[in-house]
Amino acid sequence: MSSNLAALRIHRPGWWRSVTAAMVAVLPCATATAQKPPASDAGKPKSAARVAVERRYAMAPDASIRVAGAISNLRIIGWDRDSLVITGTVPVGWRFDGGAATPAAGPSRGAKFYVEGTTEISPNGAALEVRVPTRARVWAKSGSADMDVSGVTGGLDLNIVGGSVTVQGTPRELNIESMDGDVRVQAGASWLRVKTATGNVDVRGGSEDAGISTVSGTVRVSDGRYERGKLETVTGDVIYEGAVGNKGSVDITTHSGAIELRLPPKPSLELDAVTVTGTIENGVTSSRPIPGREGRGMELGFSSGNGDTRIVVRSFKGNVALKPR
Repeated sequence: MSSNLAALRIHRPGWWRSVTAAMVAVLPCATATAQKPPASDAGKPKSAARVAVERRYAMAPDASIRVAGAISNLRIIGWDRDSLVITGTVPVGWRFDGGAATPAAGPSRGAKFYVEGTTEISPNGAALEVRVPTRARVWAKSGSADMDVSGVTGGLDLNIVGGSVTVQGTPRELNIESMDGDVRVQAGASWLRVKTATGNVDVRGGSEDAGISTVSGTVRVSDGRYERGKLETVTGDVIYEGAVGNKGSVDITTHSGAIELRLPPKPSLELDAVTVTGTIENGVTSSRPIPGREGRGMELGFSSGNGDTRIVVRSFKGNVALKPR
């Protein structure tokens, strides 16, 4: 008798020192004759068969919900119901477990779920859709996963190694950590923190307090007003074209990444830009950069309009360009 084995696929779960410090199968077909015992299946992938899962609970509107484990696709949706509904599929033989905390009275205020794979390697982990109360706080963590979140106005804490994270809506707090996966925030957050190693970051929609850091990923910030912002990369480029809030400030720091500021034709702000060895180009105002104080690099400073907002740019080797928006 013969058995076809699926391909094995393994997911793989530093102006300057401060910046640097901030960062850190096809198996041959095995054939057994009728006279020979079949080969052991231990440690080998089973079929791609999947089993459906479904859980439903009554939850408090601001409940805390945790989802973690071997999840390859996770969709989180905030809805205007005081209930938690989880649907999806997991590979046969995998464990999906957890539940809601038992309340003393009324609906549950917390729930925790996890997916645990077996020793066999599956091409895909769990695929789950999680519907939560709009004001819920959600914590989700996986290895290589695509996470898509919408409609949640409470808090979000999302963590992946590879894959991607996309957040739509306006959560009160948003914290995202990713190694290789790209991050897209499409509608802003009051309090925002994003950290990646190589993943690119695209933030839109504005924030009262935004902090973004990456080692080599590209950071793009646009479409909204940012009251306070701190953007840091090592080698990654930064493109900033967002507005700065009244009396707000944005600090941008790189080691060797290029920095591009896209400003309105008549900006109302105070700018302070310095490079150690990089160049500075100003295509927005009549102010010209001057050589650096030690004879290398460049400096550019100007105040235009009422100068009630401030942008500070620092780069060691990266070039800085001001361009009209």
